[in-house]
Amino acid sequence: MKNPSLRWKISRRGFLVGVGTTVAVVAVGWVAGKNSLRLAISNMAEGTEKAITRGAPPATPMQWLSISADNILTVHVQKIEMGQGILTALAQIAAEELSLPWENVRIVMDPTGSPVQDPNGTGNSESVVSHYLPLRNAAATLRDMLAAAAATQLNVPVAALKNTPTGFVTDSGVARTYGAIVAAHTAEWVVPETAPVLKETSAFSLIGTSQKRLDIPAKVTGTAVYGHDVRLPNMTWGVVARPRIIGAVIASVDPKNAATMPGVVAIVNEDSFVGVVAETKAQAQTALLTMDIQWKLPDTLVTQAAIDAATTVDPATGVEIQRDGDALAALESAKTVYTREFRTPMAVHAHLEPQASVVDVRPDGVDAWVSTQVPAGMASAIAEALNREAANVTVHPVYLGGGFGRRLDADLGIEAARLSAAAQRPVAIAWSRADEFHNGFVRPPTHHVMRGSLAPDGTIEALSHHQASGDVLLTIFPAAVGTFLGWDIGAVRGAKWYYTANAGRLMTAQRVQLPIATSFWRGLGLLANGFAIESFIDELAEKAGIDPLTFRMQNLPDTEFGTRMKATLNAVSTLANWNSGPPEGHAYGLACSADAGTCVAQIADVSIVDGAVRVHHVYAAIDCGLVINPDGVVAQTEGGIMMGVSSTLIEALTVVDGAFSASNFDAYPLLRNNQAPDISVVIVPSTAAPGGMGEPPIGPIAGAIANAVYRLTGSRPQTLPIEIQAK
Repeated sequence: MKNPSLRWKISRRGFLVGVGTTVAVVAVGWVAGKNSLRLAISNMAEGTEKAITRGAPPATPMQWLSISADNILTVHVQKIEMGQGILTALAQIAAEELSLPWENVRIVMDPTGSPVQDPNGTGNSESVVSHYLPLRNAAATLRDMLAAAAATQLNVPVAALKNTPTGFVTDSGVARTYGAIVAAHTAEWVVPETAPVLKETSAFSLIGTSQKRLDIPAKVTGTAVYGHDVRLPNMTWGVVARPRIIGAVIASVDPKNAATMPGVVAIVNEDSFVGVVAETKAQAQTALLTMDIQWKLPDTLVTQAAIDAATTVDPATGVEIQRDGDALAALESAKTVYTREFRTPMAVHAHLEPQASVVDVRPDGVDAWVSTQVPAGMASAIAEALNREAANVTVHPVYLGGGFGRRLDADLGIEAARLSAAAQRPVAIAWSRADEFHNGFVRPPTHHVMRGSLAPDGTIEALSHHQASGDVLLTIFPAAVGTFLGWDIGAVRGAKWYYTANAGRLMTAQRVQLPIATSFWRGLGLLANGFAIESFIDELAEKAGIDPLTFRMQNLPDTEFGTRMKATLNAVSTLANWNSGPPEGHAYGLACSADAGTCVAQIADVSIVDGAVRVHHVYAAIDCGLVINPDGVVAQTEGGIMMGVSSTLIEALTVVDGAFSASNFDAYPLLRNNQAPDISVVIVPSTAAPGGMGEPPIGPIAGAIANAVYRLTGSRPQTLPIEIQAK
């Protein structure tokens, strides 16, 4: 049966794919209308107030779902479980329409080439958003198909069947489970042409309830397979020569006697790629160290000062991606203009599990087990590197020990594929922590210049935000796409104003070319932009002489989004008892943000201990629309906050002597258990569609902490990580 066609809704990333293929078409008239076109693109790509998604892959119900004779439902997806609990939420969505008990539900991550094909991968906080309706429709359609089959088998009209939690029962009391119906069905399954009738939300029994995570038993028993766990018969190990100096390339290679060393299977030395395959990883490493590899250094070593200088706002540069009214004219005529600058540093992903891959290249096909968020993209990249057809490559999903955007590039699979092709045996590559620090990509540094003015009644008159940032999303697209856009959609995530301004609002994005590899990091630009915006809004509230909570309420729009954000702010203020304030010697800091259709508000309870910032408690309110699994929402909120607190207080990657300053966590510390705050989360009831949860909770935390620090010290933090400055 052919898959029914599905018209995909355009998305931020999906739009860029289209841009990359149509630059030449729209070049005519570009000069005359580029500003208007860029604003239109920005508005189309905006996903703050409402989640934008590329949609789920097209599939028939029997491709998404299978039911065994013992009445077990298995949900088939290509979303990747990397600790966020997404498999459980997706299984709940599918099982809801069938009303199956939770103990009857399973879910699997299908390999590429299976009936369900998902080219979008896992990221952008869109897994639930994209799959919510497709999975419900698939399950409801399957329910109708099963009812039709049961009616035929029992020789009764469909109307005589009553749906039960495990199957159907007739008016006369004859029951048949879904599994029994499937086992007895011998004809071709026919998908109805009419859309199914979905359950009313008031009838939900699984959606909106906390269910046991489906991935936890395997993780507790040690049977869950991560990239580092994969073992194949006849498998070898590969290591690759990597530079420590930024920008260094291989100039010459003298292999010496590496090829004859114990255990060595193959050596690859081509196109500035040098790798060794051996029976053990230690043997491969020893052979690689034996080789005399000379590196050509860049003419000028990269310095931290040069990176900081490049990442600095130039008032004459940038692309306007938000322009409401005439903010600049209002600021020029304002009696008082408040200005503040903010900076955020580079950061690494620091996921628990470093990159790992196993690839088996054979004449008849290629199988790969790779720590990747995008199996379909990985299959295509490996195929291109080997000059094979993508259909010839099967990528088998594995659990990920954290992702945060790091596992969106394909280099890891390509390296193992090249070595496997040379060795003619399966090859495993496991990155070290030093490999990750020196050769992965990093979160780009940012610089923000904020300007604003106030009306006599304390409302905001005008707002301007000029941001300079290295690339985030554009790193995965051809250079022509960046030239066409002039700004990076990922870098400005959360950078637009959602507060109202009487005279106008302006957001200018300045794309910075850096000599380092930058790209995705949890939330993309959300943490940096939330830090700048919410710190500045707090400053305007102080200048207006208005309580920070009241000021935000007064300056949020009277729209559906504004109403949701106000409710979220009210919820967190109640949770933290904002009006009564924190314990003596502590201060509260408030911040909020929105992303992927989810509103988040947080209050940080902070004190200064031995000259350092101590976050004691973070209170969070979340409106993510319809909630699938409340425990999952709370867990994602807690995880995002912890990662954000660590980045706000501790983390900064710098360059020293042309190389990144850290090779492990001794030089790049993370938040420790004894530094971690308590976290309280309240979920705000909402009638909105499901929003994203992977990234939104990280948005407000830096601003909330910084605002509390200002109340304690009288000095407003302008850089991350926050360092205390005396009054």
